[in-house]
Amino acid sequence: MRWYLNDASLQAQFAEPSDFVVALRRLLELRQRYDVLRSAFYVMRGFSDRNVRAGLSLVQLLRQPQHRETQALTLRWLDRAGPFVDDDRLLEADDYFEFDTQDVTDSGLGEATRRVKSRELATTFSFPGGERDFAQTPLAVDHGLPEDRLGQYEVPNLWSIEGLSEAVNDAAPPPSSWRELVEAARARFPRLWLPDEIYLNDSLAREAFDSVVSDRTLALLALLNEYMGARRPDGSEEPAAQKIISDHFTGDRAAFSGESATNRKKFKEQLSFPDPAVPDNRLFAHWHGKISHRFFRLHFEWPVPPGADRLKIVYLGPKITKG
Repeated sequence: MRWYLNDASLQAQFAEPSDFVVALRRLLELRQRYDVLRSAFYVMRGFSDRNVRAGLSLVQLLRQPQHRETQALTLRWLDRAGPFVDDDRLLEADDYFEFDTQDVTDSGLGEATRRVKSRELATTFSFPGGERDFAQTPLAVDHGLPEDRLGQYEVPNLWSIEGLSEAVNDAAPPPSSWRELVEAARARFPRLWLPDEIYLNDSLAREAFDSVVSDRTLALLALLNEYMGARRPDGSEEPAAQKIISDHFTGDRAAFSGESATNRKKFKEQLSFPDPAVPDNRLFAHWHGKISHRFFRLHFEWPVPPGADRLKIVYLGPKITKG
């Protein structure tokens, strides 16, 4: 799970700046209490330039002598510690998002929407009040220009410290090892077959765990699990499954693809994995999900046999067909 500070929600709505300072201090205290908020609560660089009230930015407010302690804590977070949206932003071919006619592409809400669009778990935290009151959930964000909408995505949203604290307590801790990643995926994706061999494979076991790879893996698995849920027992596909094929299995930027004929021949042995159903057998699985960070790949059985109720995942690790 990732949380994103919705910087668009700070829109000069605090007539009494001291009210904002109280809310900010409570947010800082919560961040100090929970490790996951220090590591996975993302902010935009430049948030401190947003206006608390007309003509008074956050950084100007904190420079007032009575807020010196809050200033030090806040700027340590916003200027140095992060994590920052700008440093870990998903690539999007049609990168334009609006909420209630407002452009939120380059904002925490925009990035949260990109994550939701990619089937990752993401929630925003907003300040209530203002011209556009973000005290609602979900936030319906439009993708694409007004004259050419490409879709709408619902982003879970919180706007109270109590709600954020409860959500953090309820959220499962993020995986911190490859084994925990596989176990978390098993719990979330019942339509996928994820054997122990994935994390026992030396190719993965010798790689340092990486939360970015972990997040992308879960997003890819979510798509495959969703596909299997929209696939009939005879192997035919419902419209939802067909849309996943259209959106994520075709085109130059497809999330999933098969190896070229040359690579299938050249790397046939390396692309053959123990069959989870019959470990003594080898399963040729050249179809894979792409993880650009560290050039990882997620291999799985494809096409799915007509009677299968689970999709076999057989490999996660560095790209096999290098060179």
